[in-house]
Amino acid sequence: MPRTYEPCEQKHKWPKGFGTLCPIGMTAEETQRLLDQAVSVPGQSTRKLWAATGRWCFCAHPTREEEGVWHGFPVPGRKAGERVLAALEAAGLLSHEQRRALRNQRTLPPEWP
Repeated sequence: MPRTYEPCEQKHKWPKGFGTLCPIGMTAEETQRLLDQAVSVPGQSTRKLWAATGRWCFCAHPTREEEGVWHGFPVPGRKAGERVLAALEAAGLLSHEQRRALRNQRTLPPEWP
């Protein structure tokens, strides 16, 4: 089933969202592209998909799973964990150098959002 990105309005949104907030300038095309390339990670919940930009990781959760609708949010590399980073590198979504840099990333980049 094709996946469709749909923002979750009550979470992860500016100015009053909670959790890791999505960037203000991220377009619908960018979020859909991340969702399209996202992979499941063995040993992780089947209700999570992961993608990466090289500067941060992106985690997606189903909003309406039966319809293929997902929402997502950025995750610092260290919080994503080594298993996720390894899977993203194996899928070609991260280079080895990007994986090493994200391994120690505790917060999102300073320019966030």
